[in-house]
Amino acid sequence: MRPPILFLTIAFGAGLYAGLDLFAVRGAWYVVVPVLGTALLLARRAPLGAALGVMGVAGLVWGMAAGREREATCAGSWSRERGAGSSKAAIVRLEDPVPASGGIVDADVRPGTCGGSLRLRWPEGSAVRGGTTWVVAGRWSGVGEGAAGGGGGGVLVVRRVRVLDPVPRGRGALRDALAAKSTELFGARAPIVNALVFAPNVRLDSDIRERYVRSGLAHLLSISGLHVGFIAAWLALLLGKLHLAARARFGATAVLLLGYLWLLGFPAPAVRAGAMLMLADVARLRERVVAPRGVVSIAALGVLIQDAWALHSVGAWLSVAGVGAVVWAGRAVAQAPRGVRLAAPALAATLVTAPISAFAFGTVAPIGVLANLIAIPLAGVAVPGLVIALMLSWLASGPAHLIAAGAGLGLALLDLVARGAAGVPGGHVVMVAGWQAALMWAAVAAAAWWLWNAPRRRWLIAARVAFVTTVFIATTFRDVVSLDACRCLTVHFLDVGQGDAAALRTPNGRWIVIDGGPRTPERDAGRRVVVPFLRGQGVGRVAVVVATHGDADHLGGLPAVVEAFDPELVLEPGEPLGRPLYLEFLAGVEASGARWHAARAGDRIEVDGVVLEVLSPDSLWLRLPLEVNEHGVVLRVRYGAVRLLFQADAGLPVEGRLAGTVGRVEVLKVGHHGSKTATSDAWLDELAPREAVISVGRNNHYGHPAPEVLERLARHGVTVLRTDRSGTITLSTDGHGERVRSHHD
Repeated sequence: MRPPILFLTIAFGAGLYAGLDLFAVRGAWYVVVPVLGTALLLARRAPLGAALGVMGVAGLVWGMAAGREREATCAGSWSRERGAGSSKAAIVRLEDPVPASGGIVDADVRPGTCGGSLRLRWPEGSAVRGGTTWVVAGRWSGVGEGAAGGGGGGVLVVRRVRVLDPVPRGRGALRDALAAKSTELFGARAPIVNALVFAPNVRLDSDIRERYVRSGLAHLLSISGLHVGFIAAWLALLLGKLHLAARARFGATAVLLLGYLWLLGFPAPAVRAGAMLMLADVARLRERVVAPRGVVSIAALGVLIQDAWALHSVGAWLSVAGVGAVVWAGRAVAQAPRGVRLAAPALAATLVTAPISAFAFGTVAPIGVLANLIAIPLAGVAVPGLVIALMLSWLASGPAHLIAAGAGLGLALLDLVARGAAGVPGGHVVMVAGWQAALMWAAVAAAAWWLWNAPRRRWLIAARVAFVTTVFIATTFRDVVSLDACRCLTVHFLDVGQGDAAALRTPNGRWIVIDGGPRTPERDAGRRVVVPFLRGQGVGRVAVVVATHGDADHLGGLPAVVEAFDPELVLEPGEPLGRPLYLEFLAGVEASGARWHAARAGDRIEVDGVVLEVLSPDSLWLRLPLEVNEHGVVLRVRYGAVRLLFQADAGLPVEGRLAGTVGRVEVLKVGHHGSKTATSDAWLDELAPREAVISVGRNNHYGHPAPEVLERLARHGVTVLRTDRSGTITLSTDGHGERVRSHHD
């Protein structure tokens, strides 16, 4: 029988959702009074039903209170104001150190101003210590960076700072000291040590994050209940060696875990895990047997009471779903062979969390089932070793360095596992985030459940596997109706004048837009060319929008596209430009509800078999003092065996950097409109394109395309197509190179 606390927690969560999202701060007492009255009448005959009503009302009231509290914070009040881009100021204490290069940092607003938490974009300058107090002023933007703590979504782009208290204090002071010790002990590996131990928001290099995402190990880089479990297990082991009484061990464990959660800032998944561990210890002390679902439910209830906004945390949902799957799998395979008992929990957790991950992030890593079997035991040894090394560094540097060396070996092995798993073909699936991706993975999980529950007779299992295979094949090839119906990728290079804009139609009819053409006071190519073209094609929504960089001849038309078609995903370099056009673009992305992602080398997005591969930039390249053109997104589009390269305005520096890594392509979108600063002989030798498209305006005063470039293309036998002469250029391919065709509008 399911424990009543499970239903009570669900009722509280439903009421909390209503209070946070449906009624917000308006109040809903006209709902509260009837529900409480009905609960009172049912108290004797249906006590569980009455309790559910009371818990639902409690959640509703708690959610409305949380909404009012949030509205009163700096982020909440600033986000409501019109003209939110105006200057704002606050007194804040930094949670973490800030490097000299600046970046995103979380901070607590000190008493005396509007309160709450803020996410700041700190300016470049000298390094700043965590735990210090500052007066900051800058432009408030409600877009792009998400929420910080309990505040509303948005970021304060800091322009002016003045230190009030240079002495680190509070949680930030301890994190600052730990970061210094981490650098002393681990050197270049300090950021990943910080991410594993105490810094939930630490900045890691993009290639590290990408490696762990692709291998299904990204959860290790985000401090969660797993890390709390590691710490608790080692605390139990060490305290057991001291031969303390059971109650004394419980008290010591509770105090130490509470201190660790305080250091982390009480993130919801970690609090849930800590609560579950403490409840399990209480049950053992009282010699009670508690159903795992009851422990999970009461822990989740505690988290929602402690932080109502945890209901909106994807991490919390993933954590609860993963724990539930592991509990179920452990029971389901209790009598199975050892190998099945090891693999089943990881497989169940992957399948159950896949729809949530696909909905929120568009990424699922099936290879993580195998990678976690190796990585979690390694992390279980490495993470406590890192903690012990950091603690000992204040007392005895010799033993600390010795333990750090052992823990560093564990880190190296963990990274080796991540590298190996990330390189497995098909191990990491990327889709456009949203309901479609979530439903697909929900169907996969449902099929797995159905197969698992098949009677253990071979012919029935074989019949069900054959049925699932048939459905998969039928849905995969559902659009194939005749030999003449080409399931093609179609690319339209739009005639937008002196600028770039391309629209790609996938085989299943979804659309990808790369750049939006120029915008001037007299003409907006987005409104006059791109939007009408897409509407003429019957487009209702765009799957992906790519802004290669912030120049007006590429970005100018995209605000109109974003406004008209509400893209599911937006990719752009993420280079913080202060230009009004770029800020307008970001505001439009936020208003559309699209998922925003800073494109980095190694990113891979798949839409209906069409794969977008980001070749440039990466984090290190963006730090170089180059023109915006050289920091733009260089994109390789792959469909079957056919490859197209969208070079944007990248010139010779990027070509030299990518030399030897791109390979042959069928179509080259020529860099920088045919400028002589791009398209070198070495570049053409490597790419060997059959066709080259130059997007250029008629009678432009730049002299594009340059005669030298046209001569080089002719010398390499490349067919040149130009929008200034042919208008919109359309290419179609079936992915095998046998049905590539082009025509001009």
